[in-house]
Amino acid sequence: MGNALAHRSGRFVLLRELAPGDLDRAAEMWGDSGAMRFLTADPMSRQMAEDTIERAAHSAASAQRRSYHLGIAQHDDNTLIGSVAVNLEGRSSACVHSFVLHPGARNLSLAGAEAAQLTAAFCFQELGLHRFWCMCREDNTRARRLYLSLGIQQQGLFREVDFKEGRWHNHLIFDWLAPHWESRRKPPAQRQTRDTVAIQTNSLLHP
Repeated sequence: MGNALAHRSGRFVLLRELAPGDLDRAAEMWGDSGAMRFLTADPMSRQMAEDTIERAAHSAASAQRRSYHLGIAQHDDNTLIGSVAVNLEGRSSACVHSFVLHPGARNLSLAGAEAAQLTAAFCFQELGLHRFWCMCREDNTRARRLYLSLGIQQQGLFREVDFKEGRWHNHLIFDWLAPHWESRRKPPAQRQTRDTVAIQTNSLLHP
């Protein structure tokens, strides 16, 4: 795994390393109570945002890198519109967390879906992981629908993880395995052709 530098490109967004030039947008995003609502962390001050970007740069320079706090940027102009963190656990697993999008991002739902797909591709292809897991707050219905639509499977529940808005909140646990992700990323036609060939071959072998 080492200290691979993240850069994956989609149609709408890029997944890349955070940079000092991202500070203004990051401070807006991480300081926004709406954007940070479903995270266990509270909104950040500008100084906290600057410290977070510095820690991300320090981690990126490590020869034994174990954490990736990455930026999500618009594909056309590289403007920061979100962030996500990947923390390695053991040799083949990671926790994906702190997924947040700037409230002013264009095509917010499309950007979020593609950013999640790019993060999965980074985990499985770049880092060579077998599994990653993540959480979302139980009342975060948008994130829950997104994860399930991508094939990320709900596995359990963490009760009363954090106290916000005057009450305790449960968090749902999701995970994704590399073989399941690999099977879902193939185009349907490719999967159908492969299945058809297998059936025809089986018919020839066993008339």
